[in-house]
Amino acid sequence: MAADSAALRVLHLPTVVGGHAGHLSNGERALGLQSELLTLGVDNPFGYQEGRSLNINGRTTVLGKLGKLTKGFIDVRSKYDVFHFNYGTSLLHSPRFGLNLFDVPFYPGSSRLFVTYNGCDARQKFPTMTSRKWAACHDSNCYAGQCNSGQLDLQRRAGIEKMTQYAHHIWAVNPDLLNFLPSGKSSFLPYSISVGNRWPIPPNCEGVLRVAHAPTDRAAKGTQHVIDVCRALAERYPGRIELDLIENLVRERALDRLLQCDVLVDQLLIGWYGGVAIEAMLLGKAVIVRIENDDLTYIPAPMRSQLSTAFIQSDPDRLYATLEDCILERQRVTAAARSGLAYAKLWHDPIAVARITAAAYQAAFAR
Repeated sequence: MAADSAALRVLHLPTVVGGHAGHLSNGERALGLQSELLTLGVDNPFGYQEGRSLNINGRTTVLGKLGKLTKGFIDVRSKYDVFHFNYGTSLLHSPRFGLNLFDVPFYPGSSRLFVTYNGCDARQKFPTMTSRKWAACHDSNCYAGQCNSGQLDLQRRAGIEKMTQYAHHIWAVNPDLLNFLPSGKSSFLPYSISVGNRWPIPPNCEGVLRVAHAPTDRAAKGTQHVIDVCRALAERYPGRIELDLIENLVRERALDRLLQCDVLVDQLLIGWYGGVAIEAMLLGKAVIVRIENDDLTYIPAPMRSQLSTAFIQSDPDRLYATLEDCILERQRVTAAARSGLAYAKLWHDPIAVARITAAAYQAAFAR
């Protein structure tokens, strides 16, 4: 058992969804933890930090992948005190082949297990549809309709049930996910995000309003509505608004594009903001997003109190009026950008988030 948190050997695995795990590992190392990142080496089109990779790729046969994953598990299981799983998954997890978090029970009893849920690893389509007016789950084209049969909802519930048995604590970076996670063992964890050495550039106070929107899946983010609203506003206010649709770019190039905008329209359906919103805020940009009030009980009160100034809140019904106001009242954009930058630095700094995880790791060994 580690004597103090700085002596803990921590492994984040096995995915890099949104880059959160990599930034968090960096923050933990800054605090003195021996924190590392192990990834599968697949599905990283945006160029997020990967750490050590098992190089599982599409050219590898099923048996070849299973062999690499098994070897990877054997190699790491006795070398770390803390295993922090990301995206509600593990090294040997393939429900399609009957493997539901297969390796999770087989980590040493002397270690401690944690998990972070990031989005559609815990969110379930049909319960969300019945409880929310606005939700990406209402769109049958969201992520190519992969949830429409209901099978993924069942797999997610089975995965959460098993993780609950073995994880010492469960985190969610989107507050609505806590509606699906066990109360008393789960809590909200802010995204851990850094934009490196890039300096923020404040929005322009005059001229064309440059609006950015950066979807990974158009249906999930309500992209068509953003396009339609910006097109309508461009017709009414010629030369005063333009939309930059940032898609299919590695992260570094996407950040370069964000630096050129004044305001980012982020998620209008989910009810919370994504990692790209924090990146935009750290780059000095105002962010428009829909915040679901019903989920705010999961958020720390001081954080909750700052949401109204850190973001320009809107929804699909109000987006036209919101962006029109941004065109006509540019000081609103400037004020939101200034407040958002301070908010992102306070709540999403990797070291600040790492203090939360480091304290939880140490508490788990003290039990």
